[in-house]
Amino acid sequence: MSKRLTSIDIANLAGVSQTTVSRVLQDLPSVKPETKARVLKVIQDYEYSPSAAARQMKTRRSGTVAVVIASLSNPLYPMLLQLLVDRLASRGFRTTVWELEGKMDEATVRALAESATDGVIFAAALDESREMLTRVAAEKPIILIHRSVGTDLFDTIVSDNYAGGRRVADYFVSAGRKCIGLISAASSKSSKASTIRERERGFMEGLGALSQGNAFVRADAADFSYEYGFRTMQTLLAERPDVDAVFCTNDIVAIGALDAARHSGKQVPGELWVVGYDDIPMARWECISLSTVQQPLPAMVEQVVDRLQRRMTTPDLAPYTFVLPNDLVLRRTTS
Repeated sequence: MSKRLTSIDIANLAGVSQTTVSRVLQDLPSVKPETKARVLKVIQDYEYSPSAAARQMKTRRSGTVAVVIASLSNPLYPMLLQLLVDRLASRGFRTTVWELEGKMDEATVRALAESATDGVIFAAALDESREMLTRVAAEKPIILIHRSVGTDLFDTIVSDNYAGGRRVADYFVSAGRKCIGLISAASSKSSKASTIRERERGFMEGLGALSQGNAFVRADAADFSYEYGFRTMQTLLAERPDVDAVFCTNDIVAIGALDAARHSGKQVPGELWVVGYDDIPMARWECISLSTVQQPLPAMVEQVVDRLQRRMTTPDLAPYTFVLPNDLVLRRTTS
């Protein structure tokens, strides 16, 4: 078709009423599953997008969701963002992207609260942003993903970071590693993301099984970057050349640490094991092949979009936290 499709065209192609098409676009529950599937297939096949102005006038919704993420320099966030954009698009939503470096400020709170968006998916929360998130939630449905803020005030979808860190420790201990290292962040505990705190806590508690003859050493990077991972591993190896296993609390630091180990003449995995966290695309590259903890990002995204749509239609839903399991993926940086 050369002209722009209307909802009437979609209705005719799907063999339903225009009212039914409207109900599908609003994700209302009063449509039979088989009917909804037929309408959605036509929408997908013909790449139909309703007029934003018309839809906002009729439904008082813009069809837009704000996604707030932390620094795009961490490859995890572009990966998460792409999944969110695709999933939201499949439900008829457009996405506006907000990159948040560090803590929220008053300008961000006002902009989010006053924006013409139907809801907010927040992937950059810190504990100290709790009060500001509450103010945004007073104006917009808001769902936290990836990070939590230690409260039951918000719907929160996360993976089990504690269990992920614990699983790495158990793996090192059961394999007989003798001098185990941790590379994490140097920021204060209060300003660390929940993801990092929980990974560290799980790992440290897992190391409680270490025997008296084993050793543990910690080194903190100034931030989560390849460069700091490289420098921190160099420092760690200079102080403890006998270290034989290192856990890094994210993949980009682990890749820097891995390169530093090889630069220092360490054989990986013969002399030294390195494990990261997140399973970013680079971790799977043949030249890196990093053992890591894989977060279930597609499942997390599915959950968060479902929950956001439910909260849009039922604002008084009691908030809940959903924690998904993750996997330890073993590649060539461990034997």
